[in-house]
Amino acid sequence: MQSVVFDKLPAHDTCWSITTGADGKIYAGACGEITGGLGVFIVSYDPDRDEHQYLLEVSCALNEPVDSGRATQSKIHGCMVPASTGELYCATHASGPPIGHAVWRPWNTWDDDQRMFSGFHIFMFDPQTGEVDDFGCMSPNEGSRAMALAEDRGLLYGVTWPRDHWYVYDIRKREYRDFGRLSDVNPQSVWVDPEGNGYTSTDMGYIVKYDADRDRLIQLDARIPLVESAPSPQRTVYDTVPSPDGKSIYGVAWNMHTYAFCEHLFRFDFDTERMHDLGRAADDGEEWISMCGGLVFGWDGWLYYSKTKQKDHGRLPWTVFLSKLNPETLVKEEICPMDDGEWQSEDIAKATRDFHGNLYFADTNNRPVRIYKYSPENSNNGGGDTERYLRPWG
Repeated sequence: MQSVVFDKLPAHDTCWSITTGADGKIYAGACGEITGGLGVFIVSYDPDRDEHQYLLEVSCALNEPVDSGRATQSKIHGCMVPASTGELYCATHASGPPIGHAVWRPWNTWDDDQRMFSGFHIFMFDPQTGEVDDFGCMSPNEGSRAMALAEDRGLLYGVTWPRDHWYVYDIRKREYRDFGRLSDVNPQSVWVDPEGNGYTSTDMGYIVKYDADRDRLIQLDARIPLVESAPSPQRTVYDTVPSPDGKSIYGVAWNMHTYAFCEHLFRFDFDTERMHDLGRAADDGEEWISMCGGLVFGWDGWLYYSKTKQKDHGRLPWTVFLSKLNPETLVKEEICPMDDGEWQSEDIAKATRDFHGNLYFADTNNRPVRIYKYSPENSNNGGGDTERYLRPWG
């Protein structure tokens, strides 16, 4: 396990977006949630050179100064999506307090012209040229928590926060449309099928489909599995990843009102619109884990994911362990702690794979912010043939 530390950003503390670009580099959003007056940076990591670069201070590029007194453009949260032509489509998000403040809540400043979040921007960033095309501020007061790209249709799909509205952005027409509220609590993932339809879930666990041909939202009968111990039927989706054949997605449930809030795995098939319960992410015999995320498929066809659990000893009372699941047999194997010997993680948000089979995981609890790199036995770690991998959602 190797960590890539973004040490030139010592106050930035979380990373909620990580993806592989068309050039084979890894791109991540280094976010600032705890310290007031921080904006998100886009950082790249080159697997071939084993070096990273600080590419874009997003707030400056969007003319949203971090010292304006408003809540800052502090995050890219599940909203960094690669195009096949090399660009990244991104949407910003909020939670970082204004400069000089220790905390910020959107409801407390909703009508405050001085401190309210101005709203999320959708923009295109070309890492090769440094060009930024700001499509504008989409929804005042709100951030975007998840976004997906239907590239052939030229459409971006996403959900806003905190109102949880579904939106469609037409890149060619530069047109933003709000389709209204889905639920009370945001899903953490939006995804697309091979035909370019969009999906997410309600906070009662139902899959919602945006039928692109009919231009309408449809609530399907498919429902995210409910953990047996959950005292409430409320649940939504935390993380999703496309299956290797592209015919389905694998995901993990986010359970409301339980401490073990992300631990149940599932598969959703596009053709039948059926949901399959794959059981708990915990190993057999483990009583519980508190979180599961960072889903990514390896070259071996196994689903890799992180799980957070309590330790009896160590630098932190909680740590993340890397595990994998055989999708055919549902056999699970715990691999190792997410620990490079100096740093360890408590929570992992998202993951991706480079063109050489190495896996990358976005950390959400250390300063400076960092990502973790794991090389399975069948990866070539930067040499030889490559396999192009682009995930069309954040």
